[in-house]
Amino acid sequence: MKTVLAIDVAKGKSMVSLITDCGEVLIEPYEINHSKNDFYNLNQKISKFNLDDISVIMESTGIYHRPVERFFLKNNFKVYTINALYSKMYKRNLRKTKTDKLDCISLSELFFATDFKQYIKPDDLYLNMNALSRQYFALSELNTNLKNRYKNLVYLCFPEYDLLFKNQTIYSNIALNFISKYPHAEIITNTRIDCLQNFFKQAKYGRWKSKPIKIKELAKQSYPSVSKNDEIVSNLSSISKLIYNYEKEINELKIKLIDYAKQSNYFNKINSIFGIGDFTTALIIAELGDINRFNNIKELTAYCGLDSSIKQSGKSINIHGPISKSGNKYMRKILFMTILNITRLSAKCHVENDIESYYRKKRNEGKHHYVATIACTTKLLRQILALCKQLEIK
Repeated sequence: MKTVLAIDVAKGKSMVSLITDCGEVLIEPYEINHSKNDFYNLNQKISKFNLDDISVIMESTGIYHRPVERFFLKNNFKVYTINALYSKMYKRNLRKTKTDKLDCISLSELFFATDFKQYIKPDDLYLNMNALSRQYFALSELNTNLKNRYKNLVYLCFPEYDLLFKNQTIYSNIALNFISKYPHAEIITNTRIDCLQNFFKQAKYGRWKSKPIKIKELAKQSYPSVSKNDEIVSNLSSISKLIYNYEKEINELKIKLIDYAKQSNYFNKINSIFGIGDFTTALIIAELGDINRFNNIKELTAYCGLDSSIKQSGKSINIHGPISKSGNKYMRKILFMTILNITRLSAKCHVENDIESYYRKKRNEGKHHYVATIACTTKLLRQILALCKQLEIK
């Protein structure tokens, strides 16, 4: 007799019910908190029935299901964590009734009606890499917002900084440190030239004598939007320090990710693809985890949200619709940037490869740049999966 513990997960609490495949409710639906005592009491109630084949089914709800999942995996239950969109489609009915108790019943019915793949906890290596990858993306997003704010404040306090630190050099360590110390043109005007020279000399800047002279001249002619006592000036100084610290932490994350990635068997295989460096390889492994868990390219493209959405109405079927975007958004971003890098490097180094040739083919067919790039991401995924499957065969 098969038995399933259906869990409707919410934030900090869940509705649970133990049901057999005959429809017998062994434990009536009741609410538990995500605490040690409640988990222990539930486990005691289940053990009283002396059942051999007990499974646990729950919806994947962001981070809220994680403590429940961890407890039952640790206690050697068969755990099935399903996509919430899939269970939502199954729950659709004519009546607009929705309660947590009914959701438990629906989950149990779905479990007995469908052959689900059992959840297997990933290796700690991939879990740690994924945590570092998500931290990297979070900090990068924050840093981008700070940089936009930083550029605006620079224009208000000393617009000539754009001439002194051109393009991306305005985000360099020496620029950030200098601007945090001298955020306004008038502050530079009132500072002795030897103090400015000493700053660049300590920073081991090549033109430490001539650069301060040019800065001083521009500062004397500059007319900023705000005075040196304005709060905007102190904001620029503090944001410069924040960007410097974020950049430092992001670089440390990159090094850590690469060190972890080199412990994976997939590193050398993925890294061998033209245009994919160490850090990109690390990000791919961090987001895909154990790549051999995907049986075919369809599973992998669906996981990345690159599968086509199919629309059918009567005899009309559109099988080449836009991508679903229902999968891993971070992986889509990594793949998109990787394709851009591969095509750019191929053109620059005059190196022919399958990805670049496929991109040109799609462009010659009249496809838009983005459409051609998305098509190449699927091709790249095929290469990655094929290379990693070779390790499984060996």
